[in-house]
Amino acid sequence: MSNVKTFGTVLKPFQNDAVNNGTAVLSTCLKELAKLSKESKKYAENKKLITSDIGAILFEAPTGTGKTLMAGHVAENISQLKNTKGLPPVIWFWFAPFSGLIDQAINTIKTEFITLRPKNPAVDRSISDLKSGDVFVTTWASVAVSNEASRTARKSTETMSSIDELVNYAKAQGFAIGVVIDEAHHTFRGQTKAFTFYKEVLEPELTILVTATPRDKDIATFTNATEITNLRRITISRQQAIEEHLIKEGVKAAVFKASNDVASFINFKQTALKQAVATHNRIKQALMETGQTVVPLLLVQVDSEEGSIEQTIAWLKQMGFRTEGDSKLIRHHTADEPDPFLSTIAADEAVEVLIFKMSVATGFDAPRAFTLVSFRPNRDEDFGVQVVGRILRVDRRLQVVKDLPYYLNYGYVFLSDSTSQTGLTSAAQRINQVKTELASVTTNVVISDIEIPTMQITQEGNETFLTYNWGEETIEQTDGSLSAVTEAPDNHETVTLKDNTSSSDSNCNSETENDIYQPDLFGEWFANDLHNNYGSNTVTTAKKLGYYYPLNTSLGSPRVFRRAILSLNNIDIVQHIVSRFRFDEDSLIVAQQSGTKIIKEEIEIFGNKKDRPEEIRADLAQKEIDARAQTTLLTADDFDVIDSRALYAALTKQFQKELEIRGIDHLFETDKEIRAGLHKILALRPRQLKQAISETVAQFTQSKDSEPLPDSIYSIEALEPARLNLYEVFPDDLNTWERPFAEYLDNDLTGTVLWWHRNPPRKPFSVTMPLPGQPDFYPDFIVGIKGRTHGNGILLIETKRVINDQERNALVKAQAKHPDYAKVMMVYWEHKEEWKVVEYDPVTDKNYLDRVLRTELLISY
Repeated sequence: MSNVKTFGTVLKPFQNDAVNNGTAVLSTCLKELAKLSKESKKYAENKKLITSDIGAILFEAPTGTGKTLMAGHVAENISQLKNTKGLPPVIWFWFAPFSGLIDQAINTIKTEFITLRPKNPAVDRSISDLKSGDVFVTTWASVAVSNEASRTARKSTETMSSIDELVNYAKAQGFAIGVVIDEAHHTFRGQTKAFTFYKEVLEPELTILVTATPRDKDIATFTNATEITNLRRITISRQQAIEEHLIKEGVKAAVFKASNDVASFINFKQTALKQAVATHNRIKQALMETGQTVVPLLLVQVDSEEGSIEQTIAWLKQMGFRTEGDSKLIRHHTADEPDPFLSTIAADEAVEVLIFKMSVATGFDAPRAFTLVSFRPNRDEDFGVQVVGRILRVDRRLQVVKDLPYYLNYGYVFLSDSTSQTGLTSAAQRINQVKTELASVTTNVVISDIEIPTMQITQEGNETFLTYNWGEETIEQTDGSLSAVTEAPDNHETVTLKDNTSSSDSNCNSETENDIYQPDLFGEWFANDLHNNYGSNTVTTAKKLGYYYPLNTSLGSPRVFRRAILSLNNIDIVQHIVSRFRFDEDSLIVAQQSGTKIIKEEIEIFGNKKDRPEEIRADLAQKEIDARAQTTLLTADDFDVIDSRALYAALTKQFQKELEIRGIDHLFETDKEIRAGLHKILALRPRQLKQAISETVAQFTQSKDSEPLPDSIYSIEALEPARLNLYEVFPDDLNTWERPFAEYLDNDLTGTVLWWHRNPPRKPFSVTMPLPGQPDFYPDFIVGIKGRTHGNGILLIETKRVINDQERNALVKAQAKHPDYAKVMMVYWEHKEEWKVVEYDPVTDKNYLDRVLRTELLISY
């Protein structure tokens, strides 16, 4: 049959083939139903078998290929079969995904189809004038939701019947019910009420599904729930639509990447919008230069943050657009603030920008849209399909134009969140998988006896992904035929055992107190008696009384060590910090910085081809800078000795003075500009404030004598002997890393290590020093080194399991310096094989493993 018409759009050859195929499938369904006897007791069962087998088709094709157009032509062709002997008239229920698209669907039906009569059931549910080809356009939300107030069409009024009554009346009058579900992959997501309405109220003979999402799981959910056993798929490839100039050759998706030190301060939304506007303007200029009258449309998808639309409008105004006037207009449409003229925006070329959130991401038809910018972080493939679909179509005026500039053959997407590109590329791969294929017209149900329906296994028919469960067998189509497959239950269960053990050593941290230095529990008489009987270097035992290990004074260790403390009595620490803060040339350049260079990467998503990266300038986000500056200020005082408000005021005053001295104060005329400049320094150069505070603290850090080492140490259990330890034993509070290092020191055969001492935390005789975030840092070991000139011959050593931690403890310890004992050495046991020295890299602000520890390094470190 021919579908070529002088009314509406002339179908392309592939569209005509698809329409003829869909018409043939559904007309076969009606013909098979006409063979049934309504008097048969098996009528309802037989009818269900036929409609579930050959009563549903799916148009599956990329956006822009005319799926809705083809579905409408099938509906019109089927409606005209009423004059064919034995076939019933058909009325249709056309479901749009959103209420905002009802008018668009109605306008399309009016424009494209002569004999279809579109009606909005919200205002037109008359049963007095039903005709074959009546199309009731609505949404599932209007008829199938839990809230009765939202489904007014299901209620009767004085002038109109309810939809339920309309359907019952139509069936009683001999009408068949057809359903068209546009954007089917989206419509039925989580719509259990819709399933019920479809099955129990409409109970249609014919169903037409339309989707741009190949083999979507939601379609499978719908077909299973509605017991459609054989969904006849009519698929159209992207390439076929390109060849007919219906859609663009491809889509280029741009993302923006910056180094970690500035990425958090870049306004990626504003950057993406600027790049999108530049592309929009270039396309507009190219169209004008080639003599085309098309004015391109820029689509902007904002996120759900409060004020996102207002901020976007403000940015667009800065870029030359306006909300009033005769051209370059901005419009916005959201569920909360719908634009009543949304359906006209596609044709209103005074409008150049449409801002939306989600409501027009599905189904909005604007062929003059070339460019889309999205602020929404989303890696979902369905999101990608819908975003791509908004800019794939080719305007009719351009479909017949030859030799357009190549970049007019592409759509352009700009993403403020680079992770969203995954959704676009995945969507493109799914769309690429769709190949042109028509559905089988052959029915798999043969009614050999009016009372006994049977299933006939045919050699024809199209492959489907669905199965039909009949008793304990599964009738499954494979390779174009049906086969019976017995299902065997899978009784195997996989159990995954999760290891919940922790890799950390409980109670083995060198900074965890394990108080082995106990007072004399037995009285002075007992200690004197032990000393008199056994001598000063003898391990003394007493049943149930524990073990005492006396200090070996012959090793040459001082009896008193030095501890560092912070002394700020009568000191204005804020002024000292400000005087050390470096407002140098680099800082003042940072203060004036409004943007930075980043990389724009562009990928053609269907061909998965990456263009050469481009360096562009991106705006800094002052809001993020202000927040980071505040964080820098509030977290800089690790010693808890600074009034942050006073420090901020003093820094602001000093910054203003530096601007005047250098003669650039005219660049910062207002208090707001001065604060913004200072905030950039604090945010982009946070270590400068830390350094100023550290230098000030070091200036006022003094050392004093600790209390003398105890004469002996006590242990409940006997301890293993150590050759060079001050108490000639390995203390029992050493963790699994500290003990091997203690053995490393004790086994020195070069004579470099004279003695070593375990430096216990929080003891009055221990060595300590203040550090940022750790007012009292106790290095693990104090070691006497032969020939060492630094630190009065003493080296402090810290062992670490993790050289870079989130709390930055390891970072500050790797930089620690004691006023008497110089720099602390930090060591790491690599693979538990050899000790390596840990050093701090100020460029990366990270610790790294340097050289292997050799005893000669202990002398010069």
